[in-house]
Amino acid sequence: MHTMTQERTLILITYAPALVGKDGRTVDVIHGMEKALPGLRLKWRLSAGGRPIPLPQRDEWLLASIEDGEFPIVCNGDVSYPVTVFGSEKSGLVSPGGQPLFEVHAKMPLDVAVIAATAAVLEAVAEGARAFWGSATPYAAKCLSR
Repeated sequence: MHTMTQERTLILITYAPALVGKDGRTVDVIHGMEKALPGLRLKWRLSAGGRPIPLPQRDEWLLASIEDGEFPIVCNGDVSYPVTVFGSEKSGLVSPGGQPLFEVHAKMPLDVAVIAATAAVLEAVAEGARAFWGSATPYAAKCLSR
């Protein structure tokens, strides 16, 4: 059984106003990623065991799956080149200004194609989510504090 894992990964996170209901920004994020990274098709979801399952009606499924300000993992279905994205809500208790945020998290293989498209993908996700800010960081990056 194959699961969607990758060692050299680019992590992208954006922070936007919280989702309201069946918010279309979720679909905008996915469409933006597909336009920004040539050949990318995020038309799969993951089973509880991490196995890709096709989504023939992806946009409709995605909107119907929004719950508590979050959307489940959508992926490209390629276990040898996994690209995943999901949305979560960050409580206002731990967010700047005390307002809840909609976080979009994407993971992509850290290769030449992704590195070349990183700025475009970050911009597309941020615009789709209507984000305030975001970041794109290699998985192995360490945070230093003094």
